[in-house]
Amino acid sequence: MLKKLSPQRWGRAALPVVFAASLVACGSMPYQFASLPAPAELAALPVIQLGQPKPAQGEYIVYLPANQPVSTVAKVQGSLFAQTDSKTLSVQLKRDIYLYKNWISYDKRAWLKSTDAVQGNFHIQLPDYDHPQAGEVLIELDAKS
Repeated sequence: MLKKLSPQRWGRAALPVVFAASLVACGSMPYQFASLPAPAELAALPVIQLGQPKPAQGEYIVYLPANQPVSTVAKVQGSLFAQTDSKTLSVQLKRDIYLYKNWISYDKRAWLKSTDAVQGNFHIQLPDYDHPQAGEVLIELDAKS
């Protein structure tokens, strides 16, 4: 069973695990209070896909097409290890997703705040005294109704 990692367990379990980026962030600090531009302004913004460079200047929309791989690299590293490791995790979305700052759209017309559209959980279970088993990392993202 996966458990949320409490601060006490962080202290006990000194095994470093690198945060795996979630596919849809709930908005980073600079964009937390960003308002949505007018529909005509949004329609005029350049659209990029994962792996493509950001435009040199100005705002843009990130497009994640359905049924195409979305990759995240998970790493375990640090001074405790004689050997470190990383793995590329690849998932596919069920439907298209467009991202603009802290906003999300499934059709590039109707936009919702990402916190109103997606809920997520991130669980880590590290090997320790109470769990002498392999560690696990779970990233769970669900569309809200």
